[in-house]
Amino acid sequence: MGIWGTKYRKATVGLFSLAFLVAYSVSAITTAMPRAAQELQGFPLYGLAFAVTMATSVVAMAFAAPWIDHSGPGVPLMAGIAVDCLGLLVAAAAPTMEVLVAGRAIQGLGAGLEGVALYVVIARVFPAALRAKMFAALAAAWVLPSIVGPAISGAVTDQFGWRWVFVSVPFLAVFAVALVRSGTRGMNMTAPTRATVSRIRLHRWGVPQLRIPQLRLAPVWRRPGWALASAVAVLVLGNAAQRTQPWWPVELSVAVVVLILAVPRLLPQGTWRSRRGMPSLILMRALIGTAFTLGDVYLPLLMIQQRGLPAWLAGLSLTVGGITWFTGSWFAGRGVVAPHGRLMLGALGILLGVVICALVVLPTTPVWIAWLGWAFAGLGMGMAYPTQSVLVLEQSPPADQGSNASALQLNETLTTAAVLGAVGAVFAALLVNPEAGFAVAFGVAALLALAAGLAARRAG
Repeated sequence: MGIWGTKYRKATVGLFSLAFLVAYSVSAITTAMPRAAQELQGFPLYGLAFAVTMATSVVAMAFAAPWIDHSGPGVPLMAGIAVDCLGLLVAAAAPTMEVLVAGRAIQGLGAGLEGVALYVVIARVFPAALRAKMFAALAAAWVLPSIVGPAISGAVTDQFGWRWVFVSVPFLAVFAVALVRSGTRGMNMTAPTRATVSRIRLHRWGVPQLRIPQLRLAPVWRRPGWALASAVAVLVLGNAAQRTQPWWPVELSVAVVVLILAVPRLLPQGTWRSRRGMPSLILMRALIGTAFTLGDVYLPLLMIQQRGLPAWLAGLSLTVGGITWFTGSWFAGRGVVAPHGRLMLGALGILLGVVICALVVLPTTPVWIAWLGWAFAGLGMGMAYPTQSVLVLEQSPPADQGSNASALQLNETLTTAAVLGAVGAVFAALLVNPEAGFAVAFGVAALLALAAGLAARRAG
């Protein structure tokens, strides 16, 4: 029986709807944000409106892990959706850009809870043999919004205003929540596992503490503190990258030191040494996610700024990448290639895609080469991304699924945010020679993809 069979059909439709909602939210808000910043006279806070969502999601991921491990994923998932919608409504009603940024911060808390809980819901509902197909279905849920989402939200923004784009997501969430609850009813979404209960003990001061010997993570009551420190460091790093203040080198140094101290306490021991098994899986996710995001950020800018393409045509590369991502996920779900092979092929596809796209920095290279390159990169992500998710769930006992899923996403988020900040600082310094700035961005992405290939050898 597949994921669309009688037993799992409702759950598949519900989770597909939720992923579709998240994908639409990302594409729609990204399209509407420039108009919002213009109306609220908030362009100095434009970058922060994106960075703060990523930062607060890190804190939520740290809280999500023990909550899910103690009580199951059902309530955290619903809470995440509710908080996400609250943030969107605050942003929609914002009289100033500062309030909009606050709404985006609230939204990030909800997104962090949703992301971790969704992984554990899949582990609870679907047997191991069907999880790859379910992750492929989630990838498919991103394809349509990536194609039509910007056009729809752009039309809504032009005709009715950007605030209606923010309001539309909570409205659609009502239907997604109904479908998820209907599809997962009776699937043990709220009951803690016996293994989880046996791992809970009281600290001598009466504070609950989770014992996770497999990962050797920081005690549960310390992890949110380290996550908060990491999130603040990411924001400080982003501010330092703007180089608007004379003390930006101090900010940059302090942020890097805090990240070096805090991040290892949120991850399995040996993650950044690529220890075999789970740590290498979590490391590889961060490397490929960051490499792909660098291309997503700088490729459209290159096409517009250096080649003079209109925005819709420059964004075609991202649409192509979304379609091939789904294709790679579909192939991964067939199980034709062993997991280790899929990880290696995924890293190779991303590396090849980034290198091909880097050729467009040369004025003599035709622009269609970028679309070809990003098709390879999307295919690689589709091969590797769901495979990593499946392997993490397979290698996690039920009591550790929340912690492992949290570490997987948290490491990717922190790494991406930190690298974007650092590359952004270098790019800003090279504005007098933009070709060099783009070369640095794609060069860093290529190095990360190469490192991901090395990590893949120890992750399968």
